[in-house]
Amino acid sequence: MTKKKPAASTPSIPKTSPSKAAPAKAVAVNAAAEAVRAAQEHQQRKWEEAVKLFTNGQFADARAKFQEVCSGPRAEISDKARTYAQMCERRIGPQRPQLKTAEEYFTYGVERLNARDLEEARVHLEKALKMAPAGDHVFYALALCSGFAGDGAAAAENLRRAIEIEPGNRIHARQDVEFQSLAQQYPALRSLLGNEARVVE
Repeated sequence: MTKKKPAASTPSIPKTSPSKAAPAKAVAVNAAAEAVRAAQEHQQRKWEEAVKLFTNGQFADARAKFQEVCSGPRAEISDKARTYAQMCERRIGPQRPQLKTAEEYFTYGVERLNARDLEEARVHLEKALKMAPAGDHVFYALALCSGFAGDGAAAAENLRRAIEIEPGNRIHARQDVEFQSLAQQYPALRSLLGNEARVVE
């Protein structure tokens, strides 16, 4: 009589317990939410400080504080801060810095662009471009300036020049939230950015 071999036992495969992964994920989510909340609270605090300075007539200090608020996460506060910063500008009066180099004109032009003082931004960016005609970063900023001013054709042309000089600007623009927003308004920009330009719902 042939003796049967005992059946081989299947080795057990250790499984990762979901209970260990879940707390780690929850901690990461909570940390991200806390970071957003902290940034919002910081922006709100700076906004209140800026308004107090504005109310007390300290327009130069208020302008600097409002400009800081503009970089915060809450868009509605950033938009109000830009408006107040421009009001401070009008009360302070024209105090243009002494600019000499293309980079200085560019930097000041971008500052004016961020404050949505579009005409002043355009003037200084164009001066920078005259001094540095191959400045792809200047064309890039001019594209944004033109788009915000409502000139889609100029926005597309300036961005096209920026991409011709430095092809990496196409990828940068595709990831730029401001260009994504402008691309919804101007078909020429959408075409230039290609299929990877995300549509904002």
